[in-house]
Amino acid sequence: MQRSLLEPLLEQINNHLEQNSIIVTLGSINIIDATVIEAKQSRKRKGKDSNNTQDSEAGYNVKTAADGKRKTTYGFKMHANTDEDGFVKKMTYTPGNVHDSQEMDKLLNKAHGQVFADSAYANKKNDERLGKHNETFA
Repeated sequence: MQRSLLEPLLEQINNHLEQNSIIVTLGSINIIDATVIEAKQSRKRKGKDSNNTQDSEAGYNVKTAADGKRKTTYGFKMHANTDEDGFVKKMTYTPGNVHDSQEMDKLLNKAHGQVFADSAYANKKNDERLGKHNETFA
């Protein structure tokens, strides 16, 4: 995926807000989650010149809903780290087939404090990382 201008812009905004004591990062809560974004061209179709119109950077995501049914979506995921007020600290975008746990390091980066995430972010590496920093994984 092409690197977005959003990530460095968000980092600059957050640094400015922290330097001016508008937000506090030390000891804040980290709420980690992802949302699925369906690709505009999710089905293989022939476009002009017989080229495939399906988004080549997207991937398939399979999610089990609360009712137990499996839903498949072709697209992307937006992974976010927010504080308890919903302020976005960090966000990344991946193809839909990238497992949530693979983005934990990028989302936490220099973050400190408690971490709240669903089980999709749990794996041995993430558990060890959180334990090493005396953080919790709820």
